[in-house]
Amino acid sequence: ARLISCVRQDDTVARLGGDEFVVLLEDLSNEMAETAAIAKCVSEKILNSLNQSYLIENNFRYSTPSIGVTLFIDHQESVEELLKRADMAMYEAKSAGRNTVRFFDQKMQDMLMTKAALEDDLRRAILKEEFQLYYQPQVISSGQLIGVEALLRWKHTLRGFVSPAEFIPLAEETGLIQPIGQWVLKEACRQIANWRARGLQLTVAVNLSALQLRHAGLFNDVYQALAQSGVEAANLELELTESALMENIDAM
Repeated sequence: ARLISCVRQDDTVARLGGDEFVVLLEDLSNEMAETAAIAKCVSEKILNSLNQSYLIENNFRYSTPSIGVTLFIDHQESVEELLKRADMAMYEAKSAGRNTVRFFDQKMQDMLMTKAALEDDLRRAILKEEFQLYYQPQVISSGQLIGVEALLRWKHTLRGFVSPAEFIPLAEETGLIQPIGQWVLKEACRQIANWRARGLQLTVAVNLSALQLRHAGLFNDVYQALAQSGVEAANLELELTESALMENIDAM
């Protein structure tokens, strides 16, 4: 209701899903600069409106929205593209401290194109199994080796090694972390079996993301990896990151 009160009768307000809403302002101006000025004015009006307190069950609550804005003329871009741009601008607003407005610009466009290209490469990497596991020794104070931690690496055919800090968040965002995670479990168990055949009894620790924890098939993924390799569960250690625990604290 507050969003509707900030726009004209012919404008559109819709709930995209969750806590995300979309406001479509049409026929603002043929001049991009004037369109941007009007959009900024409306966005600030929305911020001021949503910043007012909400009385819920006799308690006052407050909201600090983040608004991303993208401009378009003559429908040159697809709806999906426009939503992606607005979404990216919104995340820029969140990164800036929330409760603010950010416009999509060329820098964001370049980031979007790079991100889309990396996603395509990531999908191909899964099919071609371009990933590798490196094993970092785990030792106690006496220097005794007690196990190893599996570290995922991606060797891109053109770029060489891609930083996990770059592709892991993208994999989680796109859901590709699921097939990647399955491969990691199988490869880690295969390596455990290989070491055991050579007389080495090592425990391998594998990191799990928050998305993997929420996945109903996680138990089956672990079971299949162990069963196919013949490895005992005691040799496989599943590590949970702090972020994963925070996102799934109730489930824990």
